[in-house]
Amino acid sequence: MTLAQWIIRLNALFFSLYGLLFFFVPETLLFWVTGSAANTTSAMIDTRATYGGMSLAIGLLLFYFSMKLVYEKLGLVFVILIMGNMAFGRSLGILLDGNPNPVMWLFLVGELVTLIISAVLLTRGQLKSQLT
Repeated sequence: MTLAQWIIRLNALFFSLYGLLFFFVPETLLFWVTGSAANTTSAMIDTRATYGGMSLAIGLLLFYFSMKLVYEKLGLVFVILIMGNMAFGRSLGILLDGNPNPVMWLFLVGELVTLIISAVLLTRGQLKSQLT
């Protein structure tokens, strides 16, 4: 397995676990991540759907990309798009809203590190993928 496949698979694992946890213990995870709770039934339903369902879908798609070398480049591009947009949105929120909790900083650092590693791997030009 290549380093790129490992990065893709680690992201797949994170998103899959994150999604599953938000399916089954959304109150606990939401409080841990944001320091607040959903205060309506619809908020809880949307938390399960968005944090749970979308995160699990991303994880499964990344896992699929990590299974074959032909999808290595596509998987890295997907990781870069996810991490870049999450880091941008989180940074914008920190700048506009201020006062982030430590989890927000931890996630931002993780997103930026993953983004940089993935971009370096993608630009090295040594990927096994046949995609251009």
